[in-house]
This record gives sequence, structure tokens and C-alpha cells, in this order.
Amino acid sequence: MKNCNEIAECGSRREFLVKSAFLAGGLVLTLSNAGSLFGKPFEDVTVPIDAKSPLNKVGGSKTVETSVGKVIIVRTGDATFIAVSAKCTHKGGPLNYDDASKLFVCDWHNSKFGTDGANAGGPAKTPIPTYPATGNATSVTVKAS
Repeated sequence: MKNCNEIAECGSRREFLVKSAFLAGGLVLTLSNAGSLFGKPFEDVTVPIDAKSPLNKVGGSKTVETSVGKVIIVRTGDATFIAVSAKCTHKGGPLNYDDASKLFVCDWHNSKFGTDGANAGGPAKTPIPTYPATGNATSVTVKAS
């Protein structure tokens, strides 16, 4: 066993406690930021549909805020819906749904995405995330995928 009173390489109790505190603090900060490292959990979102809602008719779309950011919901049939990220994968620009072309279009650089999230033109190379959406005449729910 070492006698730290005689060896210069041994640290003091104070030095040990300071280093331990820094290590513990770093661990707390790392774990508190783990959600951003692994992605935030997606929480289901239910959107009511009334007579004034754009989702009241087929082809209507609405952008909603979720736990993972903005999502565009589109009504594709009487009781069918799709939901995709409202953020372009090229430079993060906002997406809008164009019912005439059935494409999601980026306002910034004109990237285009199909209703399945796949690239349909423009500079974006990565598809946009899609989310399961189910609904009826009075509401639509976007679920965690």
C-alpha cells in the first residue's frame, strides 16, 4: 500500500473530491441532454376537425406542432390521412403541401417530396420522415412510428 504522505504522485482528498464533482456534473449534463442525442420521443397528437378546419375536405392540409417539431397532416380520402415532417431535409426550410401536384414543396430551395416522403425533385437528397395518421370526420391522430 502506498503512503501518500511521502509520494508526490498521490492526490489529496480535496483533489479527489473536486475531480469527482466534475465527473458527476459532466455525467448529469450528458444524461440530461440524452433526449437530443437519441431524438425526442414522439408523443401522439390528436387534431380536432370542425367545419372551418382545412382538414374538413379531401386535399386539405394543416401544419401542427408536435414533440418532434412541426408535422403536416393531409386528408387524402374520406377517412384517410398522411402525416410528414414539415422540415425540408436539404437546409431545414419549411414545407407546404401542394394539393394540385400532390407534393410537399420547400419554400427555400424548391425541393419536392411525394406523399410517401420520397424525394421528387430539387436539391434535397434525403426523404422526409413520415408518421402514421388515422382519423375520421371529427379528428385525426398522428402516432409515434
